[in-house]
Amino acid sequence: MDDVKSKKTQEIRRDDFFELVKLIVFSAIGSCVFFLPLIINRQVVFPVFFITDLVYLKYEQFVYICIIAFIALLCIKEIGKKEKSIYDKIDIVLKLISLVIFIILITKNEFIFFRDDNLVQIMKESIFKVIIFLPISSIFLPLLLDYGLLYIFDCCFGRFTKKFFRTSGKNILIFALFFFVDSFLGFYVVYKLYKEGKLRKNEATHAILNYPILHISIVAYIASRLKINFILLVISYLFIFTVTNLILCRIYPIKNKEKTFFIKNKFKEKSYKKNKFKMSILLYLENREKKNLFKNILNYFNQTINIASNIIPVLLIAFLFIDIIIRNSNIVSMVGSIYESLLIKLRMPYPDYIAKCIVLGFFNQIYSIEVLNNGISFISRLTIAIIIICQGISLTTNIIFIRIYMRFINYKDILLVYLEKVLIMTFIVFLIYYFYLGFSA
Repeated sequence: MDDVKSKKTQEIRRDDFFELVKLIVFSAIGSCVFFLPLIINRQVVFPVFFITDLVYLKYEQFVYICIIAFIALLCIKEIGKKEKSIYDKIDIVLKLISLVIFIILITKNEFIFFRDDNLVQIMKESIFKVIIFLPISSIFLPLLLDYGLLYIFDCCFGRFTKKFFRTSGKNILIFALFFFVDSFLGFYVVYKLYKEGKLRKNEATHAILNYPILHISIVAYIASRLKINFILLVISYLFIFTVTNLILCRIYPIKNKEKTFFIKNKFKEKSYKKNKFKMSILLYLENREKKNLFKNILNYFNQTINIASNIIPVLLIAFLFIDIIIRNSNIVSMVGSIYESLLIKLRMPYPDYIAKCIVLGFFNQIYSIEVLNNGISFISRLTIAIIIICQGISLTTNIIFIRIYMRFINYKDILLVYLEKVLIMTFIVFLIYYFYLGFSA
C-alpha cells in the first residue's frame, strides 16, 4: 500500500510516549522469553522452556490431577447440555475414556493400555506440551502479539511476504514461533489471530498446514540420532521448506481459500516503501486497542486451559490408535507401498525404509525417527530427516487441532496438502541427490 502522507501521522506525539515505552519494553520481554537462547547447565535453552520444565519437574503429579479436574468439569458441562449432537456424544465418550486412563496413570504410574515404550514417552511429552507448556507460554503471548510487533512485521516485511508467499508480514513472527518454540503454541496463535480478524482464512490455512516444522531443539536431537551434521541438516531443510512453500501457496487447495477475515477488526494491515519501522509504530499507536495487561493475560491463560482440556482426550485416543496400528507392520507396509514404488522408480537407496518412516511420520514424526535403522545410507537418512521435519501434518498435532477448532479446513485439504508436500520435497531431494552424483562422478 502507499505510504501514509498525512502530516498528522508523520511524527510521534508526546501523548504517545508512554505507549511507545510499553511497545519497546513489552515487545522486548516477549521476544526474549520466546527467542533468546540461554546457556544453562551447558545446554542451550529458551527461557520459556526453562520455566515450564521447572514447573513440570516440581509438580508433575499435581499437573495430572489438574488435567483430570479440567476434563471432568468439561465432561459434566457437556453431559448437562439438553440437546446433544453426535459429535457431543462422541466427545463425552472420549473424555470419559481419557479420565480412566489418567486415573490409572496416577494410581499405577504407568499407561497400562500401551505396549510401545517409545510411544508412551512421546505421548507424555505431547501431553506436557499441551497441558503445561501451552498455558504457561500463553502468559507471555500478549507481550508478543498485542503491543506493536504484529504491526512492525506487517509494515516492514509485508511487501516481501505477499510477493513470494502470498501472506502478510506477521506470518514471519508466526513461523518463528513454530521454528523456535512449539507447534501447539503456533496453532493457538494462528487460531487466535484468525478469530480476532487479524489473519485471513487463506493465511490461517497456509500457516496451520505448512508452518509446523519441528522446532530447532528437536532438530538438534534428530541430527544427533541420525548422525547428520546439524548445520548441514538445518541448511538443507530450510532450503527445501522454503521452495516447497513457494509452490504450495500457488496451487490448489491453499490457492483457492478465501482471502477473507473471520470478523471485521480495527487492526490495519499496511506496508510502506520508506521509513517502515517508524510508520509501523505510528500505525500501531493510531489503532492500538486499550487492554488491561493482567486481564489480557488471564484471558489468554483461560483460553489455553480450555483448549488443552479439549485436546488431551482426543490426543490420548490418537496415540491409542497409533499403538494398535504399529503392532501390525503389514498395515504400515501396505500404506507405504505406493510411495515406495515411486522411490524405486527414482532409484533412491533404501526405498522401503524411507517409505516406512514417512508413513509412521504421518501418525507421529518423532516416533518415526525413534524406530529408524541407522544402518541405511546417508542420503536415505537425510531424506527421512528433511521430510519428517518439514512435513508439518500429523495425526497427533495439527489434525487434532484442526478438527476441533478450525473445521473450515477439511480432511480433503489436509490430505492433499500432505501429499503435495511429501511429493514436492521428495522430488527436490531427488534432483539435488542426482545432481550431486553427477557432479562427483
